[in-house]
Amino acid sequence: MFKPSQIIKERYQLQKPLGRTAASRKTWLAKDLESNEQIVIKLLAFSPEMQWEELKLFEREAEVLQSLNHPRIPNYRDYFSLEKEEGGGWPWFALVQDYIPGLSFQELLERGHHFTELQIRTVATEVLEILIYLHELSPPVLHRDIKPSNLILGEDKNIYVVDFGAVQDKAT
Repeated sequence: MFKPSQIIKERYQLQKPLGRTAASRKTWLAKDLESNEQIVIKLLAFSPEMQWEELKLFEREAEVLQSLNHPRIPNYRDYFSLEKEEGGGWPWFALVQDYIPGLSFQELLERGHHFTELQIRTVATEVLEILIYLHELSPPVLHRDIKPSNLILGEDKNIYVVDFGAVQDKAT
């Protein structure tokens, strides 16, 4: 399986796991050895338990992220597959995107942080501005999973929307 310091695709060095994910999904903080920047790698195992819908959503997330250009959405960097030998016995699909240093609102709430009414209005306004950008695209992009764990309060004090795993890129 994957472990810290492991290098995948001769380019990305895994640093530490991020978030709480299922056994067939992993999210890692990693270092891009070419750019020397921190990035996030989302991994999906191609295992017998995997549902085809999971793979379709993962591929759609990569496709949609690649088409987006917004300062409050992590940039798409790469998408590739790993052979069984690299993935501990299963082939894996990997999506690489920018790392946003900060804390999710879920983490802030779990740490007991309380927000003022003004702070809540500011967060709502910033998230709505991002959603307006997504909805004005052609075709519109629907995030479909806005929740505290998918909103990051960046170290720069800006709000970021992450995890486009449930994204829909057409109105149906």
